[in-house]
Amino acid sequence: MSQSALYFPYINVPSTSWTTQAILYWDKLASIVPSDHLYNPDQMDPLTRSLLSEGLVEPVMPGALIQQAEGFDVCFMEYLEKRLLPNVLHRRKYARPDVKIQSTRIHAEKMGEIPDYLVDLGLAKRVNWAWLDVDTVVANHFMAYLATVLGALPTVRATPITNNLVFSSMLGTPRTAHRSDRSLHTSKARQVILKALLPVPDGPIDADQLIRFKQRHGALLPQLRSKIEAHCGLVSLQPDPEARAAMTNSFIQECQDQVSEIEAAMRPAFGKIVYGSLAPLFGAGLTMKATDQGNAIAYAGAALSLVGAAYLAIASIRDPRRAAEARPLAYIAHARRTIARA
Repeated sequence: MSQSALYFPYINVPSTSWTTQAILYWDKLASIVPSDHLYNPDQMDPLTRSLLSEGLVEPVMPGALIQQAEGFDVCFMEYLEKRLLPNVLHRRKYARPDVKIQSTRIHAEKMGEIPDYLVDLGLAKRVNWAWLDVDTVVANHFMAYLATVLGALPTVRATPITNNLVFSSMLGTPRTAHRSDRSLHTSKARQVILKALLPVPDGPIDADQLIRFKQRHGALLPQLRSKIEAHCGLVSLQPDPEARAAMTNSFIQECQDQVSEIEAAMRPAFGKIVYGSLAPLFGAGLTMKATDQGNAIAYAGAALSLVGAAYLAIASIRDPRRAAEARPLAYIAHARRTIARA
């Protein structure tokens, strides 16, 4: 299991306790940063610049890395044509005249040869040499795809994580395509019971405090995270809700000593402590509805194909031996309050 995390979909990391949690609970936290942002760091917000300069966040530059997966462009284009494009075109065709189609700005360095393809389809417009405005549904699927492929590269080896629940609709297992209702119910139940497991400082992010804490207590938190991840995997396989609840209650009791040890280490350094949760995304069979301009659009069928496209791209990594070792694991880490609102 990877001990590093790759944040997506944005360049700037969230200025919330979620980022503190990610930095503390993973050996390394990385963000997808175009190379021109490193040469001109003023394009990033002050927090991200500070965390990069202190080494608490590492940059992953997609331009050079995606070339390691020879099928990167083709696999996403085929996925778009076969699974996503019909839904996108239907939505755009029948959109109300007074409703503007939502777009998301993406840096061209992240996209290989895909920008021209999207422009030709009418799904993207060039802003300038570096940026494109891409149909938001397409952009969201692409960023989930990009993070999964980058995270699996031997030179990155990181688990994609995000604080945005919309991306849980884009990755899943084969059964999500056929049992979306059951999977949605299961995922909701799982989110309810996986609470109050990860203590995390609450307040502004202080780089110096984080560095000192990781130096003194760095091994405590990743151990608990790994233990929770293993439990989440077991819970996701249990069909009986009462059994899931019993398993988790027992697990929380088993973790109390470990959690108390982490709390005792955190309070002198950070003061106020809150709790978050860590739930598996990839392989967990999550099927959630993405909302676009207030209209819920389910992509249960497309979820399987996106995972398949990512696997095919990963299989095209030039070094076959290393490609076989790059098993894509994607998890979503999010604050407890975010889960409560879902």
